[in-house]
Amino acid sequence: MHNLIIYGGTFDPIHNGHIKTAINVQNHFNFEQFIFLPCKIPVLKKKATATAKQRIDMLELAVKNLDQNFEINLSEINRESPSYMVHTLQNFRLELGSELSITLLLGTDSFNQLPQWHNWQQLLTLANLLVIKRCGSDNVVMSEQIKKLLEQHETFDGKTLIRSSHGLIYFYDAGSFNISSSQIRKQLSEGKDPSTYLPEEVAHYIKKHQLYL
Repeated sequence: MHNLIIYGGTFDPIHNGHIKTAINVQNHFNFEQFIFLPCKIPVLKKKATATAKQRIDMLELAVKNLDQNFEINLSEINRESPSYMVHTLQNFRLELGSELSITLLLGTDSFNQLPQWHNWQQLLTLANLLVIKRCGSDNVVMSEQIKKLLEQHETFDGKTLIRSSHGLIYFYDAGSFNISSSQIRKQLSEGKDPSTYLPEEVAHYIKKHQLYL
């Protein structure tokens, strides 16, 4: 069965935590396609700080020399309306068919917010969910809706994701990376240097274009 995984986000900016998570996922699962999906207008987040072009530029710089079947899909960032993942997955299905295994990569924070997503109940009819454990995520209290979702869809065999077109949830520890884009933006606005948390070429790009000051 052909398979792909989608990693959506604002990537404002993309940082080493994003990249190392993606590499660790690929080293373990070896998806045929690993798609970075930058969004234009995130519904549940504040407006992006860098422009769409700048975020795409940084994403391209971060992944261009990595041999992990990485690619960038601009369908959401080119959309005029807000980014709803369910619409994106529907478009993937229309284009690629019902037999393909599609997996959506999420952090535990986003996973626990699923009931706030547009038409969230449809997500598992379109894709599997690979949930990346975060620092402190074991202490997060799950809602009853999320608990019920796990009772119905959780699998403890990660290999089944690639063999299933949709409908499964699997938790995976891709490593602990205690950094976020918001922390990096804050450091830059305070005149600090967060280069150790960024791919080298991304750090140079941010400095050259004086972003997040």
